[in-house]
Amino acid sequence: MVLSKILGGGSLVETVGKVIDSVHTSEEEKLAAKTKLKEIEAELSKKQMDINLADAKSQATGIGGIMQRSWRPLIGMSCALAIAWEFVIKQFLVFVLAAFSIQHNPLPELDMSTLFPLVTALLGMAGLRSFEKSKNITK
Repeated sequence: MVLSKILGGGSLVETVGKVIDSVHTSEEEKLAAKTKLKEIEAELSKKQMDINLADAKSQATGIGGIMQRSWRPLIGMSCALAIAWEFVIKQFLVFVLAAFSIQHNPLPELDMSTLFPLVTALLGMAGLRSFEKSKNITK
């Protein structure tokens, strides 16, 4: 029961605070435990910020540095190229080949049913981030 309360969601301090409140202890003990939990959560947040800052300042070179800085744009460009191929380039190429009566093998088709969820997720995240920026939300 206690474990399900801790893992049930919400902030760690709130959840553990509710568990502490449900345990029969004095008010001083409850307050001390909640204060300690807040200190632990603040320390964890500081450590995560340190990791994020070190990651942002990274001057890694070589394939590791390239992958660290460019994997998101690479995925975005791959999706854009796949959509451009499937809906623009391939259609135009088929039209030109048919217009000049050129015999050709079937052109490659991309599986758009697996690509569109990725594109939707990427666009959704970009939209959410833009919304956050417009509202000055930093987290």
